[in-house]
Amino acid sequence: MASSIDFGTISITGGTTRLSGTSSNLDTETLIEALAEAKRLPAVRLENRITENEAKLAAYEELRGLLGDLRDAVAGLRNPPGFFGVNENLFEKKDVFYSSDTTTSPAELLAVSADNTAQPGSFTLTVDRLAKAHKFSSDSAGSATQTLADAFNGGAAFSGSFTIGLAGSGTTATIAVDGTMDIYDLEEAINATTGDSGVTASVLKVSDTDYRLVVTAQETGKSVQLSPAGGDNVLDIVGLTTGGGTTVKNEIQAAQTAQITLDGVTIERSSNTIDDVLEGITLNLFKADSGTTVTVDVERSATSVKEAVMAFVDAYNAFRDFAATQVKVGEDGEVDEESVLFGDGTLRSIVSSVSDAITSQVEGLSSGELASLAEIGITLDGDNKLVVDEATLDDKLVTDLDGVRKVFEFSFQASSGDLAVYSRTNALSDTSFTVNIVDADGDGVIESADIDGVAVDVSGGRIIGRDGTPYEGLVLLWSGSGSTSITATATQGVADKLYNSLQTAIDEVDGTLTNAIDSVEQENVRLTDEIAKIDSRVETFRQSLIEKFAALETALTVANSMLQQVEATTAAMFGNDR
Repeated sequence: MASSIDFGTISITGGTTRLSGTSSNLDTETLIEALAEAKRLPAVRLENRITENEAKLAAYEELRGLLGDLRDAVAGLRNPPGFFGVNENLFEKKDVFYSSDTTTSPAELLAVSADNTAQPGSFTLTVDRLAKAHKFSSDSAGSATQTLADAFNGGAAFSGSFTIGLAGSGTTATIAVDGTMDIYDLEEAINATTGDSGVTASVLKVSDTDYRLVVTAQETGKSVQLSPAGGDNVLDIVGLTTGGGTTVKNEIQAAQTAQITLDGVTIERSSNTIDDVLEGITLNLFKADSGTTVTVDVERSATSVKEAVMAFVDAYNAFRDFAATQVKVGEDGEVDEESVLFGDGTLRSIVSSVSDAITSQVEGLSSGELASLAEIGITLDGDNKLVVDEATLDDKLVTDLDGVRKVFEFSFQASSGDLAVYSRTNALSDTSFTVNIVDADGDGVIESADIDGVAVDVSGGRIIGRDGTPYEGLVLLWSGSGSTSITATATQGVADKLYNSLQTAIDEVDGTLTNAIDSVEQENVRLTDEIAKIDSRVETFRQSLIEKFAALETALTVANSMLQQVEATTAAMFGNDR
């Protein structure tokens, strides 16, 4: 609660100096506040500007989110650049279909998956044998707490060590054992070295008087190898081996490799997961049945492409809804209160670049090839939103998937596999050219290069198109050696153009929208500083008014006092009691 200290006509309440007109009978405090508020009107206008800017920033952030969604929606349709771009290219995504020649379902025998590097095609296979892990046990101990000496060596003390590992792994572990340990201690000792040996152990309780140590290889198709390493032959003592530690004694399951027959060729692997036979294809084997032949078909996934196209359309239409909201005008001709970006240059520029990409024709294609969204059933309606004729789209995806690809993605073909696209922008304007590389000493280091006679920059294996040339924004990567000339063609589809435009807008470092947001934020900082300066001047003005009115009140108080004295003297002189 604020405290109040009175000094005649001046008071301090809650740290603020106030003045009450006790002599003038004027509401001086109200007068002072009214004058101060009038003085502060410029700050009020600046505060209103900050409020408007905050609404603008909120709209910018919403726009950034919508553009980011649209960029992500077209990313997989653009043929992402780089060495790993194929993994993100939805036109390279594969569907796998398989069937069997018997009543046995192929899903009982195996699962087949294909990543984007897999080639479309068909093959047949049989699962002839599953891989199995090597597994064996010790002799039986009479109880869980019985020492190894009592359980396996007639109570006689012993101590020794052995090595354990998997055949072909190259790493082993050495384990020390003595007769005072029990079967669970031995289990713990083996498992403590699993990281090196690749072998695990577990105690199997057969009955209250029968406990056995079961040793299992972590990998299928590889035998567990054991050998004495010093002291007593503990392996033979506990019954893991016989014959001086050279032969497993109680084998439960021998190590076994997997075997399949693929297109008539017998293939053997140590694991039931086989991913190195066909590029991009992984086989997971479940059950052996050499009498059932499975036919596997690998096809490009038109379904995945359609899903991505529909997601792109939805993301674009959400952006268009936002843009439409920003240009709403009421019947009275006034801008709608929701249109906080009405007339905004940044929004106008982004809408223009996005529209240009959406309606563009793909340059550099042969006559008769699909070259626009409209030709695959995607058109603009009266509200500039995309609508999809699904029948047309489905037909093109089934009958001309490669043509649909060219409508969307960046396409590049070169006469040499040593030349690839590292990055590109929308500035590339030449779709057919020859790259001339000079590497006179054949060491793989480019000495100079040009594209159709136009000079380029060279950095390591990169060939960089210069600004202001038809190859601006194009960066090629060369991995060959020796001087050569390579012919190349390139086409840029709608998705790639759109992605690049969106990236230019929302890049976190120097995107046009990012710069606009930074500019508004900086303006708010400046306006806040200006408001603080105005408030400081207003406070000085208020204090000045208080001092002036206080002086006035003091003068009036003195005048009133003198008037009262004169009246009293006059009354006394004339005997007139007034």
